[in-house]
Amino acid sequence: MTMTGIGDATGRITLRRRRGRRRRLVVVVMAAAVLLAAAGLAWLLLGSGVLGVRAVEVRGAKLVSTAEVLRIADVPAGMPLARVDLDAVATRVSGLPAVGKVAVARQWPNTIGIQITERVPAFAAETPGGYWIVDDNGVIFDSAAEVPRGVLPARVPTGDPRLIRDLATVVQALPAELRGKVRLLTAQTPDSITLELTGGTTVIWGGAEQSPLKVQVLLRLMTAQHRVYDVSAPSNPVTR
Repeated sequence: MTMTGIGDATGRITLRRRRGRRRRLVVVVMAAAVLLAAAGLAWLLLGSGVLGVRAVEVRGAKLVSTAEVLRIADVPAGMPLARVDLDAVATRVSGLPAVGKVAVARQWPNTIGIQITERVPAFAAETPGGYWIVDDNGVIFDSAAEVPRGVLPARVPTGDPRLIRDLATVVQALPAELRGKVRLLTAQTPDSITLELTGGTTVIWGGAEQSPLKVQVLLRLMTAQHRVYDVSAPSNPVTR
């Protein structure tokens, strides 16, 4: 009876060892399969042309041509989407003067999408050869032979970037109700900004500082009819 018990124990130990080896083998096989799958996926994403760039879609481009965006974006055809440097593409496209914002994204399986938000004209500064088109931030981003429809004309000395920025600050502060009455912006120096309104009314604005306050003061003054409103010193405005 003693010998039988020893034999049974030996058989159980052998069985457990076999099962342990099988489990280890299963684990090794599964790990190898996972590694192979990961390697295959990495190759598919990074080394294969299966998920490579086949198209670049540009949206929002009106002032700038789609062809110019594609040229400067310089996205290599066939490059795996996962390897495309989206930030680098966005940086290149944002260098176009008319581009205010740009977002670049992967659109699986084979497309790079470029979404552009173009700058919005705020005023057109007169120059000897036409007009510079300027946005609310004072960025000159386009030119035109004539003032575009709906854009305020400005007569200022050309080549003065500070004055251009100051005019942009003033225009940005104007509410729609007041901006629609402006016929011409003029200035010879940063402290001599003037708004000529429809009907022959003149607003002496002075410098661009305190523009929001000047707007509030001007709107209160305009409840009474005057030919000239001087808000260059908004704490002591003058009408005549």
